[in-house]
Amino acid sequence: MNANAPANSTTAAPLEAALSLVNSKLHISGKAGNFEPIDTDYIPPYGDGLGYMPLQLFLISFGACAAGALLTLLRRMQKTITGFDMKVSGVRHTEHPTSFSLIRVEYHIKSPDVKTADAEKAIALSEQSICPVWAMIKGNVDVESVIFIEE
Repeated sequence: MNANAPANSTTAAPLEAALSLVNSKLHISGKAGNFEPIDTDYIPPYGDGLGYMPLQLFLISFGACAAGALLTLLRRMQKTITGFDMKVSGVRHTEHPTSFSLIRVEYHIKSPDVKTADAEKAIALSEQSICPVWAMIKGNVDVESVIFIEE
């Protein structure tokens, strides 16, 4: 696929990021758009622990995508969200590649009117058709969702 090809009806405009090696190990700085750079690194002996590990950034990316979809859908249902927190954790395979076999997502929703069924519906829609990060892992990684609602 040509990265410079124009977008068509099935392909959106490409997103881009630039990465640079910072030291003699695996400390890499990455930047996208006009945002501040993000440092990644590995634990010793491969790196010096000077940044996020790439899989930690993946958990943040997955969580942000799933949260954005969930909150948007709940608001479209005319629900009031007074607070939101999320915890995302991943269980890795023990052999290389040590990718995730399971991602566990805890949704902590503060709302006077969101019911568990509302959140379950929104999470299902997020998985099925809204969150692109979820679409990328579907069929490769199991995702377990746990919902906590506080008024």
